[in-house]
Amino acid sequence: MSIDTLLSLKSQIHQHCIDLVQAQLDTIQSSLDQLMEAKNSETKSSAGDKYETGMAMIQNQEELYRRQQAEAKGRMNHLKSIDPEKVMIAADKGALIKSDLGFFYLAVGIGKVTMNKQEVFVLSLESPLGKSLKGKRKGDPIIFNGKNSIIENIL
Repeated sequence: MSIDTLLSLKSQIHQHCIDLVQAQLDTIQSSLDQLMEAKNSETKSSAGDKYETGMAMIQNQEELYRRQQAEAKGRMNHLKSIDPEKVMIAADKGALIKSDLGFFYLAVGIGKVTMNKQEVFVLSLESPLGKSLKGKRKGDPIIFNGKNSIIENIL
């Protein structure tokens, strides 16, 4: 693959990650909206315990959604802080790493994505593999899933 092709792949992966996180945020917001609607329509019945239990369940679910929303916003902010056009010489935030084991994009923990028929592992620098890749350069050895490889390129 040429450098231009790899840079294009890197930009596409980055945009795909933003789209995935935005979809998560949209889903969480929709769930929160539905939950608030349920909360507002909950009426106190003659059985007070049923009302209290229902409200407590709604409150617990709301807290879960709010935590998920905060985490997704954090991932989005992290992605937006990355310049996908920047060419990297060492593995760090925003680097696309190519080896014979595959491609790795150091951004946020999303997992395996497929872009242009190419599998890419999108991971955070805080992950065990991300930590082991940080600072590596072209030609350095890496180990992934028990397999040894050499970094062929970093962008």
